[in-house]
Amino acid sequence: MDTPSSEESFLMPNSGTLTNSSTKILCVDDEPNILSALKRMFSLAGFSLTCADSGQEAIELLEQEKFHMVISDMRMPNMSGVQLFEQIKLTHPEVIKILLTGYSDLESAIAAVNRGEVYRYLTKPWNETEIIATVHSGIEYLNLKAEKERLLDITQAQNSQLNELIATLEEKVQDRTQNLTLANQKLKDSYFSSIKSFSNLLDLRRMKLLDHSKLVADLSMKIAISMNLDTEICQELFISGLLHDIGKIGLSDRVLGTKVFELPQSDLDLYKAHSTMGSSCLRGLDGMKNITENIKYHHERFDGNGFPEGLKGENIPLGARVLGVVETYFELLEGDLTQSNKSSVEAQTIILRYKNSAFDPTVVDHFLKVLNVQQRPGVQTDFQINVKQNPSTSQQPISTQQSSSTATSPSRAMSSKELQSSNMRPGKGQEPFKKIFTLQSLYAMVGKFDQARILDKRDEEGGFLWVNTGVKKFNQNSELDKWLKNNRFLYSESQSAWYFPFD
Repeated sequence: MDTPSSEESFLMPNSGTLTNSSTKILCVDDEPNILSALKRMFSLAGFSLTCADSGQEAIELLEQEKFHMVISDMRMPNMSGVQLFEQIKLTHPEVIKILLTGYSDLESAIAAVNRGEVYRYLTKPWNETEIIATVHSGIEYLNLKAEKERLLDITQAQNSQLNELIATLEEKVQDRTQNLTLANQKLKDSYFSSIKSFSNLLDLRRMKLLDHSKLVADLSMKIAISMNLDTEICQELFISGLLHDIGKIGLSDRVLGTKVFELPQSDLDLYKAHSTMGSSCLRGLDGMKNITENIKYHHERFDGNGFPEGLKGENIPLGARVLGVVETYFELLEGDLTQSNKSSVEAQTIILRYKNSAFDPTVVDHFLKVLNVQQRPGVQTDFQINVKQNPSTSQQPISTQQSSSTATSPSRAMSSKELQSSNMRPGKGQEPFKKIFTLQSLYAMVGKFDQARILDKRDEEGGFLWVNTGVKKFNQNSELDKWLKNNRFLYSESQSAWYFPFD
């Protein structure tokens, strides 16, 4: 392996992760009382502090030993704080630079941030809590940067090993053409072994990351199959799902353990970088172009309001559009995006609400189709129920007819007594705490309306429990429409009817 550069060596010291005691800070100010106050404050906080009374002395000290941070006053004779930082930027770009300035210098300090790549500026007189917090933030930045470099080194080493393995296999293919099939299979196995190694990094960092990624990968591939995509694309989408959060291994425990909507802006910026970091980790691997693009852009929105680049519509790779829907679904189930975990029905309803805005409508349609075929319960018969009378009061059987035929011969009859004793909800749940409504309450409500019909198509592939109100448009003032909406039915404009998505 190549010898690390001076910058890499600085970011990966032998002592490991930076702490208060191992962080070396250089303070620069021409006023002795200011330096004395800073030295006392940082010493009490457990930091190692060195002082300089001019920019020139600070430069000389930087040449003699390594410092992690430089805190400098703005106004100093001969060399200002900004001029000092401009020179440090050229000679020691890895050093965190913090500028102290008076209120009257704020405008010039802000203008100088880019010139010297100042990490943060603080006003005098400073708040001790704020300046200590800023230093801690700089330490965390350095630790994250060091961890990123370490992970990139691991990735590059594995990439080199994989390339060597591929080259070896190619030689075997050339030497033994009769074993072409076997050699290709070995190459494929080696490729997926490498993918598995990357996914195991997720497990080492945080077990939940790998479990979540496996769920995303499985459902994403099923959606790709439903969309009749090529086998290779389906396979790439599975790998993309498995590795879509690989960039999160570079985030801190605090960021990983906090819900996204509760993150402060500084941590949110770090979080938003994980998709780009993940794609960068894999970019050097052969045959990973589509996978890295899927990973990089899976947080883009269909309306262009996502990140990292604000891509819109079909400019977002199709695989990334699929990952965006699926990951959101599982994050809703897991409670990562909301105050509480959502049920499958609630999660589907939320995703449907953002169809055409956050999500590709075509992908959403296939997502709902795959999910509800996968989760629908088995039903013994398929029948259309004509409920012109209230089944809770009528003692006559409800007439039925098979939906698969236009014939009127009954295939099943359900009496009002059976309806009253039925507590089966039209989804999977027989558990009382999961019930939304009973068939009894559904038949009773629909029975109030002469034109309303129930069509039970749950035993068909992708079939739902449908309610046709007899009106071609949704009427928000209708008692039946209100009831169906409140009980989580979804309205299909193309069918002019309501259906229930099973959870």
